[in-house]
Amino acid sequence: MDMPRFWGGGLAMRSGRRVLDSDAHQMEPQSMWETYIDPRFRSEAPRLRDVGPHRTMTVEGEPLTAQYGKYPFASAEFLAALARGMQRFKKARLAGFDAESRLRDMDEVGVDVQILHPTVGAQLLGREFKNPELLAACCRAYNDWSAEYCGAAPQRLRWAAMLPFQNIDLAIEEAHRSAEAGAVAFYLRPNPIEGRNLYYKDHLRLWAEIETLAKPICIHDSGSPRLPSFGDRLDTHTTGHIVAHPFEAMVAMMSLIWYGVLERFPKLRVVHVEADAGWLPYWLQRMEQHWDFSGNAEHPDLTMRPTEYFKRNFFVGCRGDETTLRSVVELTGDENILFNTDYPHSDGTCRGECAAWRVRPFRTRASGRSSGTTPRGSSVWRSEVLVTPTPLVAE
Repeated sequence: MDMPRFWGGGLAMRSGRRVLDSDAHQMEPQSMWETYIDPRFRSEAPRLRDVGPHRTMTVEGEPLTAQYGKYPFASAEFLAALARGMQRFKKARLAGFDAESRLRDMDEVGVDVQILHPTVGAQLLGREFKNPELLAACCRAYNDWSAEYCGAAPQRLRWAAMLPFQNIDLAIEEAHRSAEAGAVAFYLRPNPIEGRNLYYKDHLRLWAEIETLAKPICIHDSGSPRLPSFGDRLDTHTTGHIVAHPFEAMVAMMSLIWYGVLERFPKLRVVHVEADAGWLPYWLQRMEQHWDFSGNAEHPDLTMRPTEYFKRNFFVGCRGDETTLRSVVELTGDENILFNTDYPHSDGTCRGECAAWRVRPFRTRASGRSSGTTPRGSSVWRSEVLVTPTPLVAE
């Protein structure tokens, strides 16, 4: 059983299986940005400042997130819940979430490999920069630090690079540079930026370059952005967050299919993480209904049914505690379903969910076997997490 080139390979099996968490997070030290950024931009690097009653990360003179108004981040009740959730990771927090503490937690819960996405960096990409060169410098700083961080255990810690998507020329340059430095994927937000959706023609050059690099794009929303968000219709962080993550993922998937991006770039792989998977059967059904009604009307680039593009190009991360997971697997199969925990974010499911993997057996359509009877050596997610993500763990 070899891990495909999609994420890199070379990891030995543990207990006859591998577990790969497709969405874990870096917890960037506050000083990292000033330390790793190009010296030309050091005075402009992201840093903590007092904004009203809160101390928060800022850049270009404003907070990274939308603090007040619609879908606000600076909600006292939300921040208190966030702090309570982080108590689960006390040892790692006291260690500054360094690589050693992360590896200890991975060993404790039985995760072999994590794909690391940014935390502060994700918020940073949720706004339009006045100076795109500063944005690119921030991306380089994060990517250089992540390469160094993951060097502590390169077979187990793998990272998705930040790209300065606001400027496509700079994004292409950083995609090549970070790939050479060891990035296994590229982190992108689903939100429009400068009025451009993911499918806009301005981005075709970037998709072409990423396709040649043979690395996936990981589409991952982050709370309370300053970019347009489905959460903007709502007045609390909680309700905005409920809506934004899955809705942004759904629209990103639909638009990349219907506007012909994946017809032009058939080898481009798209991974949706931290949006759950329960919406997937409905969304495929919805797209198929429109295909049956009008085919490729208004969208002449489409040559296949929407579900065919999904099967060829997309992977969707699920949580281990999703009660809808049975229906997802029964209705869509398990070949395009991945596993993610959101470690170590407070609303993630890393602690406690691993035990649940072993007490929720059911028969998958793809394997025809129950999770409780899968032979040793089959893919870990068929036997423990109930689904088989072939791009991550292959027999």
